Amino acid sequence: MQETTVIEQDQPVGAFLSSSSAPAPTMTLCSYGSKLTRDELARVTRPAATATHKPIPQIAVVEKLMEALSFRQIGVVREEYAVSSDGMKMFGVMDPSSAFEGCRFAIGLRN
Repeated sequence: MQETTVIEQDQPVGAFLSSSSAPAPTMTLCSYGSKLTRDELARVTRPAATATHKPIPQIAVVEKLMEALSFRQIGVVREEYAVSSDGMKMFGVMDPSSAFEGCRFAIGLRN
């Protein structure tokens, strides 16, 4: 039988929940320079390959994810991307069209 550990809190769980009914903040991506659109991301040059590392274009990651989402009839209503100055790191945030009242999902990308 698995042993269970109980962790006691000084404050009740309700103390951690915000009672504010303010709307959720808009999507923001902290980047190395500026945010990129998908078209701008497609123009980012791929880093040089080495004997042990064969980088793929950053846009390829986005296109494969978009393809996988489309197979499930999920669209994207908003997206932002950022790339490091050497082109080796890409970060992105997508807001899928799937949502329900009071909640919207987000997909974070890192390559």
